[in-house]
Amino acid sequence: MKIQYFPETDTLAIELTTKPITNTDAITDDLILDYDSDGKVVAITLDNYSKNVETVNLQALGVPLLAA
Repeated sequence: MKIQYFPETDTLAIELTTKPITNTDAITDDLILDYDSDGKVVAITLDNYSKNVETVNLQALGVPLLAA
């Protein structure tokens, strides 16, 4: 999993897996989901990050950082 922030576009990109993207769906003007060939979400893109996320209370709880 990879989380990247692009300040020049105020975009947060979350890559859940390295599987190839076969379909993309714009859920809203700011939220895009990418799917693999099995229909599973492989990436999430959030535009206008600073307008959509309350970063003051940003927390990562119980997220494993290393594969078991």
